[in-house]
Amino acid sequence: MKTMMIAVAAIALAGCGATTPVPADALSRAQATVRQAEAMPTTALDPKAMQHLQLAKDQLSYGKRLMVEGENKDARWVLLRAEADAEAALSLAHAQAAKTDAQQTIEAIRQAMSLAQQQEGSGS
Repeated sequence: MKTMMIAVAAIALAGCGATTPVPADALSRAQATVRQAEAMPTTALDPKAMQHLQLAKDQLSYGKRLMVEGENKDARWVLLRAEADAEAALSLAHAQAAKTDAQQTIEAIRQAMSLAQQQEGSGS
């Protein structure tokens, strides 16, 4: 009787792993974040952003393969990592955009100051 209960428990536990739901939510979030990072023009300007984006794409692909193989629990973790790497790429791209904007603003101020000095010097 005890052996029978152990066998039933083992089958029940094995069945629990097989019924892990498909991580469709993790997949859609990871895909959306990868698309956002790809759409940022400044992603390509930052090597670290590009590295995180590539990692995210690789993990996204691996997560999809795990889902096809029915390894939904593992797929969820891989897809969460893909989303995190895509978010890192997106953050780095935003930082690069802010840096570029700041540099352009500084240059515009320098030009305006130079023009003002020229106008003062000419007596206008």
